Amino acid sequence: MAKKPPGRAYILGVGLTKFVKPRGKIDYTELGFEAGIKALLDAQINYDLIDQGIACYCYGDSTCGQRVFYQFGMTKISIYNVNNNCSTGSTGLHMARQAVGYGAADCVMVVGFEKMFSGSLRSFFEDRELPTGKTVEMMVETRG
Repeated sequence: MAKKPPGRAYILGVGLTKFVKPRGKIDYTELGFEAGIKALLDAQINYDLIDQGIACYCYGDSTCGQRVFYQFGMTKISIYNVNNNCSTGSTGLHMARQAVGYGAADCVMVVGFEKMFSGSLRSFFEDRELPTGKTVEMMVETRG
């Protein structure tokens, strides 16, 4: 059976926040809310038109997306939390495009936010295998 091509999907609005150093002066809730409000204003739409929400972040608890989206209103929409490291934002946009393109939603809001720690990136789960373990192993074997 032939794969059905997706319908058209458009980005209606964009909102950005100022990049700030992690000094504890602003929380992720404020960053996500500011970006979302700016995107809604740019798109000239109301939050009531949003069918699904996609929250993109890496450093935070599993439901940070719900916390950000509830500030816009608790409208019973599905909210998805995306963590895909350097591809988190593009993964969120891809998910929104799929939802709109295949008819699961008419309007999806994607919000990205991040509140990182000072200093170098680090792992938080020392009691389990690193997810990059196989990749590093292959790189050592093939590249030296």
